[in-house]
Amino acid sequence: MNLRRLRHFETLYRIGNFARAADELGLTQSALTRSIQKLEGELDAPLFDRSTHYVRPTGAAERLIRSARDVIAAAANLEQEARGLKQPTTGTVRIGAGPYPLQPLLTDAIIRFARDHPAVRITVTGGPSEQLLETLVDRRLDLVVCDRAKFATSGHADEVLCIPLPSEPLVVVCRADHPLLAAEGRPDTAAWRWALPRPAPGSNFPRALRARFAAGLFPDYELDSTAACLDMARSGLAITVVPRSLAARACADGTLATLPLPEGEQTRDAIHLLRNRSRSALVSAFVTILRGTA
Repeated sequence: MNLRRLRHFETLYRIGNFARAADELGLTQSALTRSIQKLEGELDAPLFDRSTHYVRPTGAAERLIRSARDVIAAAANLEQEARGLKQPTTGTVRIGAGPYPLQPLLTDAIIRFARDHPAVRITVTGGPSEQLLETLVDRRLDLVVCDRAKFATSGHADEVLCIPLPSEPLVVVCRADHPLLAAEGRPDTAAWRWALPRPAPGSNFPRALRARFAAGLFPDYELDSTAACLDMARSGLAITVVPRSLAARACADGTLATLPLPEGEQTRDAIHLLRNRSRSALVSAFVTILRGTA
């Protein structure tokens, strides 16, 4: 059994199609088929059920995949550390991020890290927390920064180390001339159209908004980033909610203003890492900077 065949196995398992897996690996389909057959021969067990229409992992593949990914990830770390013997600041840090920690927490941490490690490549992948944690467990991310509430309900909670970050109040952001700012008493935020990033809103939103969400009618604009939500707020077509630190930066030019969120919602972000897995020096250095930035 060699590392190259394990990589071929992992790619086919992940993609589920010989032609597309071979294309990703830069192989011919026949070469990938031979590699998988040799691995199956070494294991004396079939790894995939094949037909003209599908490729499905067998029980043996399901048992092998996690260990194979551990070996592949460990080899990648070893290669990175070996390169670092001569160039200690080269490599890649792969980060998954929910919408709220992305700005300004992660961007500030990346700026600080980049000044100390100018040759390091950083990738940031967004998406729902559950999807990011799944990608972390699959060894395709080095760390995930997202709502820690998703950690407890994740099917991988026993495999993931959760390091809570300090909470920060969330605030309502609207255009500087929005009627909400002139309202007396407690403003009725449920009466206005909302722009929010893709993960579901918190449970402390007003009851009317929770009911609309349950009916699939909220938010009115579901966008990929807080930056896009702030642009909608600038247009006057919607209001949004972002961490207070991001709101302060967004309001600096006078086009936006903030209101406290009546329900007192706060961020609940955390750094998520794989338990019992060795981490490269670069990943450890980034985590240290990220915690210091928070």
